[in-house]
Amino acid sequence: MKTYIKIQFSVDGEAPSKIIEILEDLGWKLVVGEYDFVMEGAFAEGIGNSFKEMIDGLTKALKGTGIRYSLYSFP
Repeated sequence: MKTYIKIQFSVDGEAPSKIIEILEDLGWKLVVGEYDFVMEGAFAEGIGNSFKEMIDGLTKALKGTGIRYSLYSFP
């Protein structure tokens, strides 16, 4: 399973380069196309505890940055 993220920047928030750095540090890979980043592997597998922990970690890391995001998962 792959989980994709679309992000929406805010002009009042962190610089886009800082957001990219945060997401890459969390294991997200930058992609070009409809989505902005992809997560593959253990965190993207199913809706178990690791998936919930990934979402919690993502929210915690982006808190206060002015970023809005949406997640999309596909088999």
